Amino acid sequence: MIPLERERSLAGAERVVRAFIAQQGWSARIDSSDTGLQGALCMVHDADGEAIGSGFGKGEPEAARVGALYEAVEHIYANSCAPQERVELRAATQLFADPRYAALPFVAEFGRQASRQLSCLCYRRFFDESDGDALAVPAFLCRPNALADLLPGDDFDYASVIRYGSNSGTAIGASLEEAAVHAIGELIERDSWSLFLLAHYLGDASSFGAWVDPGSLPESVAAVHAAASEQLGREVLLIDATSDLGVPAFIATTDRILDGEAVFPSGYGASLYAGHAAIRALTELVQTVLVGQRLATVGEYSRQVLQALSEYPKLRACAYFQVERQRMRQTDWSYPQRERQPPSALLRELIVTLAGRGIDVHHLVHHREGDAFCVVSCVSLELERFLLVTTGMVMAPGRRGMALLTGGLPVRAMRDASVETSAG
Repeated sequence: MIPLERERSLAGAERVVRAFIAQQGWSARIDSSDTGLQGALCMVHDADGEAIGSGFGKGEPEAARVGALYEAVEHIYANSCAPQERVELRAATQLFADPRYAALPFVAEFGRQASRQLSCLCYRRFFDESDGDALAVPAFLCRPNALADLLPGDDFDYASVIRYGSNSGTAIGASLEEAAVHAIGELIERDSWSLFLLAHYLGDASSFGAWVDPGSLPESVAAVHAAASEQLGREVLLIDATSDLGVPAFIATTDRILDGEAVFPSGYGASLYAGHAAIRALTELVQTVLVGQRLATVGEYSRQVLQALSEYPKLRACAYFQVERQRMRQTDWSYPQRERQPPSALLRELIVTLAGRGIDVHHLVHHREGDAFCVVSCVSLELERFLLVTTGMVMAPGRRGMALLTGGLPVRAMRDASVETSAG
């Protein structure tokens, strides 16, 4: 059986990626268990035994194993500059004057450094191979290690903006279309995550996000919800965080933390298939807990994050992520089933849906390995990046986040919009 949003069966996908790894002279080691929902960890080593990539997988054992393998390969190519990637210098004043950058919370910095230049990557629209509407994306914004590969002549001072850099929106798939569906899903889920943080900890918690009554969940989601709760030994809360974008998005967390956990664990998911989005959030929650139990560095990192935000109580609360259910609305599951579609159709629907909300998406291919796989990065300058506060950074919301806090985002209509889109 081929999983939703994919073009190959799990067995077929595993054969392809293992054959590629072997052809490179690399080796892969996966750390996972045989039963239960997983938090699989894959390490890829080159021929000399040096670790060159790592990845995590979630869900049932086979899905977690294959997911970890692919994510490890994704990270190998996403973290380095490929020969085909076009990097060019752009004047900061040019970006400051372009309305496409206006939603960024630090856009004023382009104006303050108007006489300076910065390294940018060339991103294109989907379904348009021309350079006519290409977008110059500052390299630091989509590749966290970009400062190590700046072009000669780049004299921009990144001190006040580097915190906004993230590789969100990068994914691997059997084709460009498959990879892009997952990359855009990640952008949407993290926009929803950002909006939830802003509403719950800095604004009106009842204005965004609703706790889903477990008794109303469809059978497939209810089974994973129950399995996650039993495996973690505590109550699991599933939160509908679908925004005005109309693409179902969910957050999963727990009612309490255990000894050794520095913050409340969480998982996230977004997809045109509502049930798939919810299951992704639930399985990612379990993955987060299991990885934290396996790697002591995870807990230490969380403690460092809380310490870094100690002077900012509301921002620290975002990272601690204790959800106050009584301050939220409660809802029943009301998403209808939708027909299975190939990634090419899903990609076109996502692009059209987002465009209808004034959201543009551009992409850059990091690596294409024939018919085996494609690694792509997608960006949308309008979608929120406030979630980076959970990494210990003092963040400001962008235009969407400010609109939510000031009542300018149509939050009351979000639930209805999500149901309409889900009906497909």
